[in-house]
Amino acid sequence: MAEDESQLPYETLVSRAGNSNFTRDPDIWSRYIALANAKMGIENNNLVKRTQELTEKQIEVSSRANELTEKILLSNEEASKQGEKNAELMYKATVQLAKSTRSLNWATWVLVIFTAVQAFIAIAGFLKNK
Repeated sequence: MAEDESQLPYETLVSRAGNSNFTRDPDIWSRYIALANAKMGIENNNLVKRTQELTEKQIEVSSRANELTEKILLSNEEASKQGEKNAELMYKATVQLAKSTRSLNWATWVLVIFTAVQAFIAIAGFLKNK
């Protein structure tokens, strides 16, 4: 055991503990098993810590996504209200245009009748002068 065994991966430590030379020496065997257990415990703690970090980041991302979703919903509501206002204004403009078209239609007929009366008067005057 001249090398720094604390730097060995736990798989190597377990493998060495299973080596037939060390099974005859319970102290060395126990040492390798204890080191392997400690390494696995440290690795487990590191994995738990990393899992917690990732969970915290996931929560942050989910929170941000919820905020963005809420903003989109508010924006959609505002756009919907604006669309309703625009539709109402368009309807009113269409109604006003229809009224104006009816008035223009009546004015056109009045002008046609007036022009027809003038034409009859002109024809009558022409026939009278003949």
